[in-house]
Amino acid sequence: MKSASAFGCRSWPINCQRRVKSPVKKLLLTGLRWIGLVVLASILAWTGTGLAMAAGGWKNPPRGVFIEVDGRKQRLVCEGEARPDEPTIIFESGAYSAAADWGYLQPEVAKTGRTCSYDRAGMGWSEPSKAPRDPGTMAGELKALLTAAGEKGPYILVGHSMAGLLTRAYISQNPQDVVGLVLIDAADPSAISIPEAQVWIKRYQRLAQVGAGFAQFGLVKPLAPFYANRIGLSGIPLKEKRRMFGAPSHMRASAAEISATIDGAQAAIAADPYLEAIPVATVSAGPISPGRDAWKEAQARAARLSKRGTSVNIDAANHTTILGPVYGQAVLEAIARVKRDAVADMTKSADRP
Repeated sequence: MKSASAFGCRSWPINCQRRVKSPVKKLLLTGLRWIGLVVLASILAWTGTGLAMAAGGWKNPPRGVFIEVDGRKQRLVCEGEARPDEPTIIFESGAYSAAADWGYLQPEVAKTGRTCSYDRAGMGWSEPSKAPRDPGTMAGELKALLTAAGEKGPYILVGHSMAGLLTRAYISQNPQDVVGLVLIDAADPSAISIPEAQVWIKRYQRLAQVGAGFAQFGLVKPLAPFYANRIGLSGIPLKEKRRMFGAPSHMRASAAEISATIDGAQAAIAADPYLEAIPVATVSAGPISPGRDAWKEAQARAARLSKRGTSVNIDAANHTTILGPVYGQAVLEAIARVKRDAVADMTKSADRP
């Protein structure tokens, strides 16, 4: 057997292996190196975009303003003119969502009054918070944001998905501020006790943690063209949704919120006694089928607690399209109905001696 020196190699096997490469192999390895560099650059770019965005990557976001709350900047998007003796509509997003998700519904509602949506801490363009991400804590942060922005109540809260817990946590803390509630395919605290729901929540929590880990390396961002617009958004809200999709800070905050879902059930249930006196509307999505009966019943529970509660289910819609132009009319009608009843209540209160 020939020694390494017989091949003219000074350091076996590394230098020797380099000497005996074929031109084809050398070209292939060079190509792989370039591909690796491109992939690495893409990951760094995607990750950098997400980190920069959370700190204000679009230094002046396309819509809304930054409000400082507890030493951090939070994005608030308000549209429409405030009208005397009418409530302001506050949109509260579900998991993984922010002000962009209301890009269709909010401008429609803003045609007849004041509306506000926002990015929760760490979501979209808002800076992260070190505080827990349970609904009770986040409800307190919403109160602080509205106060700092000078957006006075009373309010009608409109919550989608997980915000079914957050909106009710807000009501339990500030019952005097809220004159109406609209829940859109929303979670109900009573549903957490359903065995199937507990299994789903735990699975969703695990997936959220995995997704946050992948996002840190830019591996979620490439999915934005395929999954970022299931609502049916257009224009600037669509650009916002795609830009924040898969951003590391956004994904970490989302995972933290989802992990605290069960912890928020009690804060949401505490709002039950206050729902009787205000108009409540629930709008659910998807067909009522065996296995989903208990979930659908839970979604409508808030309306049953109110003396002026209404419930409607849109069979053809799903959890996201219910917010868009195809099926969003049912939501617009629910908001208009609750607002009409709330204004009537406010007028009666003003007329009392």
